[in-house]
Amino acid sequence: MFSKLLQTLRCALPAACIVCQQASGRDYSLCEDCELALPKLGECCQRCGVELKGRLSYESLCSSCLLSAPTFDSCRAAFPYASPINKLVGSFKFSARFDIGYSLSRVLSKAFNTHYSGTGKPQLLLPVPLHTKRLRTRGFNQSNEICRVLSSHCGVTTAYSVLKKIRSTKAQTSMNSADARKSNLRGAFALSPAEALKDISHIALVDDVVNTMATSEAISRLISAQQDCQIDVWCLARASR
Repeated sequence: MFSKLLQTLRCALPAACIVCQQASGRDYSLCEDCELALPKLGECCQRCGVELKGRLSYESLCSSCLLSAPTFDSCRAAFPYASPINKLVGSFKFSARFDIGYSLSRVLSKAFNTHYSGTGKPQLLLPVPLHTKRLRTRGFNQSNEICRVLSSHCGVTTAYSVLKKIRSTKAQTSMNSADARKSNLRGAFALSPAEALKDISHIALVDDVVNTMATSEAISRLISAQQDCQIDVWCLARASR
């Protein structure tokens, strides 16, 4: 109960700017100057969202997607996974800095609304779930927290319990190959109930960081096997792979 209250207060009462530590002067803890100065993504692959700088590409698609496109339809991020974003996201996830998570999610919500301006938004947000073992250790699911902000500021409902992680896995960052990452996630996720996405034609899958795409791909395959729908992946930060 106390932790929930603390989390709510951290989000509702902005403290110092999460970057410069000065008063933010806004309703989230990121001052205007620091927000403008944070790293930005350049031209990205329109499918997987990886930054195209220095990569072979054709018609805004990276070579990997040209050879084998992911199951999901697109991936978009608020930031590249670079300094200081990597440290900020780490503090949010591992030190329960909800003020950081809330502030970065507010920036993501602006990108989300801009992207779907004049077009149909997703009907549902699905946060990438944590296994109960890791959830107990961490105390919260960072993807759920991001979804709370998106729901509030983008007007899209979040389904918190539809997607579940049913098998505890090793951290994807500890896997040395694409095959190992895929194997690590095989059978790790489930939809409950399976018909929960009936009549849903457009979903946004929400995560904190997309790196190798293994998690997004595993979940997208699971969803696509149950429901024919557009799947857009949204995250705070996109790693360069």
